[in-house]
Amino acid sequence: MAEQVKLPDIYLKSSPAELAEMIADRKARLGSSLCILGHHYQSDDVIQFADFTGDSLRLSRLAAERKDARYIVFCGVHFMAESADILAGDDQAVCLPNLLAGCAMADMAGADAVHTALDELADMTSARIVPVTYVNSTAAVKAITARAGGACCTSSNVRNVFAWALAGRSAGGAGADKILAIPDEHLGRNTAVAMGYGLDDCAVYDPLLPAGGLARGQVDRAAFLLWKGHCYVHQRFRPEHVRNVRALVKDVFVIVHPECPHEVVALADASGSTEQIIRAVEAGRPGGKWAIGTESNLVHRLAKRHGDKQIRVLSDAPPICFQMARIDLPHLAWTLDNLAAGRVVNQVSVDPAVAADARAALQRMIDIKPAPGPALGGAPGKSRENRG
Repeated sequence: MAEQVKLPDIYLKSSPAELAEMIADRKARLGSSLCILGHHYQSDDVIQFADFTGDSLRLSRLAAERKDARYIVFCGVHFMAESADILAGDDQAVCLPNLLAGCAMADMAGADAVHTALDELADMTSARIVPVTYVNSTAAVKAITARAGGACCTSSNVRNVFAWALAGRSAGGAGADKILAIPDEHLGRNTAVAMGYGLDDCAVYDPLLPAGGLARGQVDRAAFLLWKGHCYVHQRFRPEHVRNVRALVKDVFVIVHPECPHEVVALADASGSTEQIIRAVEAGRPGGKWAIGTESNLVHRLAKRHGDKQIRVLSDAPPICFQMARIDLPHLAWTLDNLAAGRVVNQVSVDPAVAADARAALQRMIDIKPAPGPALGGAPGKSRENRG
């Protein structure tokens, strides 16, 4: 990956108002040739300029549909820009305003480590293991997933993809005996429990240990092999946060992201992806009280949008994605200045062979039919009454 250049002083010393004026001018000048994508966890300063706001996969698909957009500027993190490039047309350039904006969780599952894991696990069992890889992963890992017969998933459809992986091939499934869930162990565990499996049906594969730290018996017993990875934003939520907010706010409805630890999800009233959380709040009754366990930019935006409800972050300290925060007004202004001058900077481009396989893993996910059962609940798919 190319290195991020140091920004000229004009961008670092300009005020937010000056930068906003600069960005608005360049955006108007570029017109329909430009499409700016803003992830839900991005700051309001940047979101105001987004043509589309959403989760990473939705944004990538929307951008690919904008055939007139020569430039796709992704205000997110690196794996998101990769997904956009995988789905974009050959004549579209995807730019990440700050190349330092990465994802710690995606980096926890490197391509070589995933290759090693599949080989090690195959040596430990004759059972068919199929990888299911979260979209929060590199293009290289998505490609490996496709080659191993697996599919990608999002936090919205992970239950559907797990059900497909475990279904027999005659029923259109992958015929897996076991799933290797990459790279978030919490999403994998919460989904397994929501599907009716027990915690004992899960075993954690640690890529830093020989054979993942697992013995043959553990592999044989487990239906779900969970990659030892996590989102540092969602892992910071603890059971005491749920107990404390219930003691502080009467009749509060607690909803958390399924990347949170299982102990938190089990105590919450519901869990769901960012899109599911947004829809749940929108459908909630006026005057409802909500404590939300996800990134604070999204929660604060929901609070502003729904003034008829009491909405707060579940924890006391704000859970911030510092990687997402690397995309700011100075970097966005610098990127658009260069594009307006005909210079493509910070282009994220996936090798065509890798992109083809990664695209297959994404398409496999898109083609999977929904599994029966609700998508939102105390664990993904296990619902309680919405008091919000």
